[in-house]
Amino acid sequence: MTEFFDVIRNRRSVKYFDSSVKIEREEILEMLDEANISPSSCNFQPWRYIVVDTPEGKEKLANANYNLTQNETSAAMIVVLGDLNYFDKFDTIYNEEVKQGHMTEEIKESFKQGVGKMVESLPQDIKRELVYFDCGIWTMQFANIAHAKGYDTNIIGGFERDKVSELFDLDENLMPVMLIALGEKERDGRPSTRMSAKDLVRFE
Repeated sequence: MTEFFDVIRNRRSVKYFDSSVKIEREEILEMLDEANISPSSCNFQPWRYIVVDTPEGKEKLANANYNLTQNETSAAMIVVLGDLNYFDKFDTIYNEEVKQGHMTEEIKESFKQGVGKMVESLPQDIKRELVYFDCGIWTMQFANIAHAKGYDTNIIGGFERDKVSELFDLDENLMPVMLIALGEKERDGRPSTRMSAKDLVRFE
């Protein structure tokens, strides 16, 4: 428990990374899988990602990323995408739930019919909002996992989303949500203050 709180208290947003550090793709995949444990609405897991870890990929992303220092020095830039067609993965996810014995086939089919109608009726702006929300939780989970493994991150919202879609030839259903710079710090992240809960809370 102490180690958990050490991770979340000591994580900092790092802007300057050691550019000599490389992270094996297998290890990045492990961190991505750990982050996939994040909760999501109806367990739809709408996050997708592009790992940009080659000079060519970094050069491409630099055309849409306002944070060039992180882009250039990090071991990898992760483009977090939200899939607006997340319901298409229903059978992939819930067939496995049945296989693992978490639910019966009958419950799965009943759930699919009910939730399918709800998803179909959602306005596009609400669907986008839900996807942003779920991808935000995933992003924070990934940052803490990376820190627990000895790496550093910077969560970045300052980039041109439309340009990322164009540069990486994304399907219309894939929505760029966030960038995450990943690597080992060259300099410590700047300490920052947080407001106290007692000044923000309301109990009823």
